[in-house]
Amino acid sequence: MVKFRSYLVFFMPMAVFSSHAMGYQYGYYAPNPYNAPQGYYNPYPPAPYPYYPAYRYPEQAAYKKVSMPAQVSLASTAMKKRKEQIDKDLSAAVAMEPEVFDTAIKSATESSDKKQAFIASLLPHIKRENKRLTRLKNKIASIFDKLDRNMTLDSSERQQIAKLRMKYRVKGDLLKDTSSRDELLRKIDIIPLSLALAQAANESAWGQSRFAREANNLFGIWTYDEDKGLKPLKREEGKTHLVRIFDDIGESVRYYMNTLNSHPAYVEMRKIRQRLRVSGEGIDGHELAAGLEKYSARGEEYIDLIQSMIRQNEWARLDSKDPQA
Repeated sequence: MVKFRSYLVFFMPMAVFSSHAMGYQYGYYAPNPYNAPQGYYNPYPPAPYPYYPAYRYPEQAAYKKVSMPAQVSLASTAMKKRKEQIDKDLSAAVAMEPEVFDTAIKSATESSDKKQAFIASLLPHIKRENKRLTRLKNKIASIFDKLDRNMTLDSSERQQIAKLRMKYRVKGDLLKDTSSRDELLRKIDIIPLSLALAQAANESAWGQSRFAREANNLFGIWTYDEDKGLKPLKREEGKTHLVRIFDDIGESVRYYMNTLNSHPAYVEMRKIRQRLRVSGEGIDGHELAAGLEKYSARGEEYIDLIQSMIRQNEWARLDSKDPQA
């Protein structure tokens, strides 16, 4: 009997210690294993002996969810690695010159590789077009400055602003009407990198869709010209629209940007952009997305989707680093 009691006294503390050790092993900590469920901290005093591990003791109202140091450490490490990888991918993409899109996409095998190849291939095209738009805007502004000072334009300058009036759907006489000039300058502007990337990734399934591969169409652009279109395989009966075919990705990007800058459906997006310009803020793709309700039949749902992609991929940092914005 004496031997049994000494064994019992020795055994019970070991059982309690073992419960603590198991708690650390499986990611939760319960100073009192009496009735603390997994992942919770029990503020109640230690339970009276005997403690029966096999019995399910009732939960208490004062349980508090806690994060263990090990869990926090793992989560922080994973987040840090993810941010480092995103920074690495974006830095590499920004430094690249435009490349052949299909080659980069088709050579990638893993899903993550395809996404990185998509960003690296597309981003330089977007940046190049934004630079072109910035230069064009400055040139047209200088031409309009000559008109404001009653200076005569040469024939090439007259022809250029006449073409731009048609291309950007500006009403009024640019040679005489200052409000028409202001409208044209508002329309000739950049599309933020984050917004263009998000829309292209969504519309083309990260460059993997049939239209991206066969038509270089990354933005879901339609046409009714049979000579320039590709018929959708699942087009509804009675519909006649086609998916526009582009010679290359650069042409697809230029057409997309011109659509957002000129079509009446996206006047709200242009108003948001102009407001940001006037206030001195950078051009923010997340904010501009709010003006794209008519880009898709999904309306507000589409806006939420594009904004969510910008947040999840942390593409807003691209806009803050872009000198054109």
